[in-house]
Amino acid sequence: MIALPRAIFHRSERWLSAWRRFPALAICWFLLAAAAAAAAAAGTASAAGEIQIGRDVTKLPPAVQRMRQAILQAAASGDIAQLRVPIDMNELPPVFAKGKVADPIAYFKAASADGNGREILALLYSLLTTGYAIANPGAKDEMIVWPYHALMAPNALTPSQEVELYRFLPPARFKEMLARGKYSFYSIGIARDGVWHYFTSE
Repeated sequence: MIALPRAIFHRSERWLSAWRRFPALAICWFLLAAAAAAAAAAGTASAAGEIQIGRDVTKLPPAVQRMRQAILQAAASGDIAQLRVPIDMNELPPVFAKGKVADPIAYFKAASADGNGREILALLYSLLTTGYAIANPGAKDEMIVWPYHALMAPNALTPSQEVELYRFLPPARFKEMLARGKYSFYSIGIARDGVWHYFTSE
């Protein structure tokens, strides 16, 4: 039997040791790569569901400001028929109910406790003068929503945010929301391009 030189023997041992470690290193690399991919996916999902709260309407896109102002002017007029102006600014009417609404003005008169639609106008005015939330900022489906409370969990509101909520929502109704864990009152949605998408109550 021929003895291998000591240097060759040790070099062979190092190669064998490295080869034994290779599967473990490959597995570790795979797990790290998978974790990084999962983290990136989670970050993307979080960004997609991001919500920004604001109060300065001058920071909103000009088209959104124009639509908001048109609704406010109709609300301040006291004449529900004036609401046709912002409605007609849309190519299609906004969504006002789960079912189709043939005549929004007649619908709002019927839904308003005073019978003339003024309660609805007061509600529109109150909502549009609270803070707003921007859902999915920067995305194609970006939506500016009033009030911002509509996109927050009721039990996450601060005391001052609750005070603002009581401007348009009875405390008894808020207690119902707390029990349900979800906002369930009127909200307004206007897209970044100024299209008025909805004014509905869940």
